[in-house]
This record gives sequence, structure tokens and C-alpha cells, in this order.
Amino acid sequence: MKRWLYILFLVLLALPLHAQSEETTRILSYIQKAMNFNKVVPQEKVYLHFDNMGYFENETLWFKAYVTRTDTGHPSDLSKVLYVELLNPSGDIVKTCKYPVDSLGVSHGDIRLDSLLTSGYYEVRAYTRYMTNWGTNAVFSRVFPVFKKPAKEGDYSDLTIRTMLYYARDPNNRVSDDSLYQKAIDDGIYTRDLLKTISVKFYPEGGDLIAGKKCRVAMLAVDDNGHPHEGEGFVMNEKGDVLASVQTDTLGRGVFELVPDTGKLTFQMRNLKKSTRRSVQYFPLPEAKRDGCTLSVDAVSEQMLATLQCSDGICGNLLGYVIMHNGNIFRCDTLTAAPIIEIELDRQAMPEGVNQMTVFDSRGAIMAERLFFLCPKPDKSDSIQVTTITQRLKPCGKVELELQTKPNSNLSFSAIDAKTMTNGKQGNMKTWMLLSSEVRGYIRNVDYYFEADDEAHRRNADLLMLTQGWRRYDWRLMSERYTFRKAQPIEDQFYLNGQLKAYRKHNPVSNVHLYAILYNEKGQSLIGNARTDNEGNYAFKLPFVTDEWKMCIYTTRDGKKKGMEKKEKLKTYYVGIDRQFSPEARYLTPEEREILHPLKPNAFVKKLGEELGEEDEFIPITEKDHVLQNVTVKAKRRYFTNDDWHYKNEAWGRQYATLHYDIDKELDKILDRGGPEPTIFEFLAKNNMMFNNPECIDLPKVMLPPGPVRSLSMGSGHMAYGGRPIVWIVDNRDRGETFSDGSSGYSDTGTAFFVQFFPMFMSDIKSLYIVPSSPSGTEVIIYIYTHVRYSTESNKGLRHTYFQGFNQASTFKTEDYSVIPPMADFRRTIWWQPDITTDAEGKAKVEFFNNSTCEEMYISVEGMTQDGKILINE
Repeated sequence: MKRWLYILFLVLLALPLHAQSEETTRILSYIQKAMNFNKVVPQEKVYLHFDNMGYFENETLWFKAYVTRTDTGHPSDLSKVLYVELLNPSGDIVKTCKYPVDSLGVSHGDIRLDSLLTSGYYEVRAYTRYMTNWGTNAVFSRVFPVFKKPAKEGDYSDLTIRTMLYYARDPNNRVSDDSLYQKAIDDGIYTRDLLKTISVKFYPEGGDLIAGKKCRVAMLAVDDNGHPHEGEGFVMNEKGDVLASVQTDTLGRGVFELVPDTGKLTFQMRNLKKSTRRSVQYFPLPEAKRDGCTLSVDAVSEQMLATLQCSDGICGNLLGYVIMHNGNIFRCDTLTAAPIIEIELDRQAMPEGVNQMTVFDSRGAIMAERLFFLCPKPDKSDSIQVTTITQRLKPCGKVELELQTKPNSNLSFSAIDAKTMTNGKQGNMKTWMLLSSEVRGYIRNVDYYFEADDEAHRRNADLLMLTQGWRRYDWRLMSERYTFRKAQPIEDQFYLNGQLKAYRKHNPVSNVHLYAILYNEKGQSLIGNARTDNEGNYAFKLPFVTDEWKMCIYTTRDGKKKGMEKKEKLKTYYVGIDRQFSPEARYLTPEEREILHPLKPNAFVKKLGEELGEEDEFIPITEKDHVLQNVTVKAKRRYFTNDDWHYKNEAWGRQYATLHYDIDKELDKILDRGGPEPTIFEFLAKNNMMFNNPECIDLPKVMLPPGPVRSLSMGSGHMAYGGRPIVWIVDNRDRGETFSDGSSGYSDTGTAFFVQFFPMFMSDIKSLYIVPSSPSGTEVIIYIYTHVRYSTESNKGLRHTYFQGFNQASTFKTEDYSVIPPMADFRRTIWWQPDITTDAEGKAKVEFFNNSTCEEMYISVEGMTQDGKILINE
């Protein structure tokens, strides 16, 4: 296909100059630019294979990452740093990890779920720094239910979870569905009325409605809770004539055909489930254009056909079209616009997965565009066969399995106790790489689209493309009609870069020397230097390091350190650091926040009526004599006391909190962007919509007797949280007590007063916890924990911060029951092995020990060959 494509392209270029019109030359130049773009700016994809499908608090989430290049489909040789984030239901990043990507494009790591404030639906995201150039939709994302920790060890029957996405008293920092589609609202393809109980989105096939031309329009209807709406609708013109009707499916999707005119079109839909409000609702359709093209692709029939209809004002113009897969153009040509143009597409010759057809004019402007999906053909050579060598599971007994697939493949393996599975499957590597990564948002039951390649599956897949299609490959950028701004580099090593700005005018400063000094707890240190360019930008290259390093960046000019100049020249520069590139938290649909039916076991499945034998019954160590191995005592446990531990123990604030701010990191974000340090009140008012009236920082101070005054209340008329007064508690001191002069933490009138030693600035604070409901139920309690920090006086031209190296991946460990007796063992993930390589015959052996209760297992194995072939066990 590529050979014929280039032959066609070379033939067109070889035409005599007099035979080429100016339009032809321009069209060919756009095609050539798009071809070169994908070579110069290739994209990456990330997929994570997890050890389980749902978790409980205090468990560990294990994962294996596979990073590929989209232009070749092979393991990526670009980025060497992977970012993995855990986001809470409100969209706050609660953990960020960095892991190295090896030469095979793989990485693995883990996230401890031991510091979560509440159960709920948590999102795991993975991306490279380079991938953030394409926004939130380009990153890997998956949502997991995290249940409350079992009251009794091993009892996983109580699946308690925070069913609401957000409490009314918690902020929502995720991109809302409304803001996500604001552009669509402006363009007239999305209609929403807050007084209505249904929201409808319209997606004309090809992009636009063209007056007088037959158009196909897909639609998506959801109710006021975001759930799909199943019902009947009608399209009417200004005269009230019904032009089309549609019946939405269980996912709220539908499609209808009509020939629009230049008048207004209205869509009428009946809400049968809401009898107390308007049962019939009306929505305007997008306005039809007088001139343009409609593009319809028949992706259901065996002989595929693309039909292009051009208006009279377009007919006779020269157009071009390309068909792309993963950004690679595999078919292109020119054509003369006509009322109807049909282009035959060979299904067998096109790549599997999502393809994109774009029609454009001689100016490079898109006339019509369409995504379509081709289901991959079944191939047994892509599967991983799992053979159980062990015939029957025993409590804490040894388990042996054999894997068979392609030679020299890299695999990851998970064995789950089937009885403790709490959630269903959400796709695999094949469904992500070929489909989910190419569309916007969550795909419900994504495995369905890979089950079969019959008419019903093709039709539903086409509806998915029409309603959730996202342009990963933007023709406007690829053809260089728009300028692509590569804001983030390919991170083949650690980069420390940013911008230097003047203190007063806040403008970039050029030709300034910067020195960076990094050191860690082991006594290791790194030193680097750089100079700002004309736009105030600087960059350091750092070697790959692990764990967190303290970092100091200072500036010099004319060979003088800022600390050595006069005091009035100290406050000259803000040192910004470009490391806040984490994408926005995306909108989560209600379907993503539902618990799926757990899968059936696929290994060691018991036969109907089969019972455990006496030899298989688990007997605890307390009820049976066992011979223990000899143990040598190497050291005695050491005990420490710290009088300040009680006051710094964050467990007090964490116990009932639903929201936590790591103030150190939040302050770094502000300083990284070159901003001044705010007070804690200013920060909270800006970052949490539940706070109001930040002017409380101007409250009159009430001087109290010397001593550690650590509690105050702010009443009505001053800063409040959701309209309720706030009780501030600092370092757990004076909780519910009176002050040394006998006064309480409240004034006689109930209004707020200010206290001595209250930490005003963010640099004085380590962390902050918000408890939205106090014991009395009328106040909000905020716990603040302080620590000694560097002085903030020298932060202009002298920056104290940190640098995060690679996190060190933990090793999945179990007891070795060949040397110790069986014991109560309630692992839900029986075994996780992220790095398995098959031999020359494609075989690999896996050995591990069972827990004390597992009778049936669910085995999940995924992997990739060195040339990018996806492998899964089905």
C-alpha cells in the first residue's frame, strides 16, 4: 500500500509543469507536508496493564506500561520518562510517580492506596511529557472503584464506596461536560437547556449540514444525570413538517437522514420518564450552510463506499482527499468537485482500527472529515495460551503455569482470586490501542466492538465513530495551515527548564546566568549552569536519578551571585520552572462510575458440585502444630520518642477530612509559573470555589498573651466554606481547650478574631485538611500543619525547591510456603509479575504460591513483541 501510494505521488509530481495547475501544486504540497509532519512529529501512546479491576483502601495498585510510536506501531524509542498519576473523584492529583522507560518501550511500578481520604472512583492516568502537546484526550486514562477498607481482614463482601461523585461540600476540579463542549455549543452542534431534563448533541456526518444535499446526522441524548436517554424524536422545519424521525438506542445514540433547507430546523424529543416536568422538549439543529460538501462513508457494507456531495458553489473546484491511519497517509488523490462523487474503498486493503478520511480544498481548508472503524480479524498467533501445570489449588500451595505465545515477547502476568473480584473488565491492550485511544471519552463495553465483524457490530461501531470521534491527527496542523506549537520536549533524559522574569514588570530577562545545585539525603550532589536566551528561557540537562532531591537555583549577572549583591537588588527575578504540564482532569461520565459485573474465573474452575477434600482444607497455625524454621536475631527493635510528634501527627486531620492540599507542592506550582507567593487565604479562595470572602486577611489582630496560640474561629461575615463558619486548628494544638489566659477560641459575639503566630503564608505550611462537617454539624474544620521552611525573603533570584527523580518500583512479594507453614493469607491479587520474556519457542513458566482461601482464579496476561504486535489471553 505504501509503495503504490508513493508511486502515485511521484507520478503526480513528475507531470510537466504546464500540466499542473496552481491548485494541483498546492494540494500536493499539503499532502507532502502531512506526510513529513508525521515523520518529524510522531505521536506516542501509552497503555497500562493492571493487576486487578478494583481495589480496597490500603491495597497496592500494580501496573505495567507499554509505550509505542503511532507512526510505526513499534515500542517507542523516543521518551524515556513515564508519568503515572492518581486522581481523586474531584479531579485533584493525589499522587504522581515517575518511572523509566527502557529500550523495549516498557516500564512498571505501583501506587500505594494507603493515604486516600475516602473511598470513591479514582482515575489512573499515564503519559509521557511529549504526549501532553496533544492535550487531555491523548493520555491513557482508566477509572477504578476504591472501596472502604474491610472491617475484618479477608472479608471483602462489604463493597462500601462513596457513591456520589462529589459531596455538595467538596469542589469539583474536573472539566465539566458543559465546558468540554462549549465550542460545540458556539458552533451550534450541541444544545443544552438547564430547564430541560434532556441534553442532545448533534453530529452531522462529515462536519456540516449543506442546504439541498442529503445529510446524515448522528445524535446523542442524555438525561439530567448524564445517563443515556432512550426515546423517540422528530426533525421539523419552520412549517412544522416532519423531515425525519429517530429512535435512540440504550446508549442514547441515534442517526437520521434529511435534506435541509436554509430555514431553521427543530428537533423534538419526548421524555417518557419525567412526567412532572415538560415531557416534550425542543432543540435547534445546526444551521445548514449554502456552500460546502457532505461526506458519507458506508462502513457497514462489505464493499465500502465514500460519497461526496458538493454544492453548486463548489462544483468545478479542484479538491484533494487523504485517508490516514495513525497519522500515516495510505491513500490520497485529487478530484474535481461535482454534485455526487463516489469513491470505492477496499476493506481488505485498509488497516485495522480507526481510519480518518479528510477532504480539503486548494487552500488546505477542511471541506469534510470522517472517522471509521475496521474490526481486526481474529488471529490465533496474537493470543497467549495459559496451561495449568498444577492440577488443583491448595491453600498456600504452589501453583505452576506455562505461557505460550510468540518468541522473545515481553509479557505481564496477573493472577486474581476470582471470589474476591469486585469489578468487571474494561478492555485490554488491543481495545485501547486500536479504538479507545482514538475516541473521546469512555466507551461502555468496549470489548463488544471486537467480538464480531457482522452488520450489527459494524453499525454500532459506526455510531460510536460519529458521536465520540476525536481527531488525534489534526489535518490543519499536519498540512501546516495552523502552526504546531511543541510546548513540551521528547524527554529522552531529565530536563529542567523554565523562564526568568523581572520582579516588577514581570517581563522576561535575557543573558542571565543560572546555577542549579541538587543534593539528596545520601550526600550526593549535582551542579549545573545555564544562561537565559532573548525570551528569558533557560534549560538544564540532568542525569537520570532516583527519589527526591533538594534543589537551589540562583542567578548571577556580571559574575555576581544575587546573595552577594546589595540587598535592594536581591528582589529582581522570579525563577519559573516548566514542570506543571499535567493535563486537565477530564469529565467522568456516570457510566465510568458504575461497578461492572465481575468476570467469571478462567483458571482452576471448579466443576459443579465439587467440594474441597480434607487435604485441601486450610488449618490456621493456631489450631495445628507446626515446626518453625530457626530464626537468628540480628538486632533489637529501637523505640524513639518525640515530644512534638503529637502536634505534627497529620492523622488527626486526615481522620475525617474529605479534601487535602499538599501546600509545599501547591506553592511550587505557583512559583514555577513565575507568580508571587500568596497568603493561605488567597490560595484557598482562588483554588476552591467553596471558599468566599478572602478579604478576611484584613481582620483586626487581637494580641493574646505569649504562647502557642493555635486555634481560631471565623464566623459569619468573614471567610466561610460553603456559607458556614470555619474553625482553624494548627498542628493539633488546643483542640477544644482554652487559651492560657482562660479565653476560648471564640469571641463573645461569635465573629472572627485573628491570633498571634497564625501561619499566614503558604511557605509556613506543610499541608492542609478540610473536614466539611464538624461534630456540631454547623462548622467546617480546617487542620493546618506547619514546618520550618527556607525564608521567603530571597525567593526572587534565589529559588529553593525540589527535583523529583524516578520512583523506585516495589517488588510484589508473597510468603514462601515451602519454608514456612501455611497461615491466614487473604491476598486478592495472588501473583503479579510485570516482566516476563518468552524463550525462542515462545514459552515461559510462572510459579507462585496460592493464598489460604482461593479456589478459582482469573488469569490476565498481556504483552507485546519487539515489532509492536499486541498479545493478550482471551
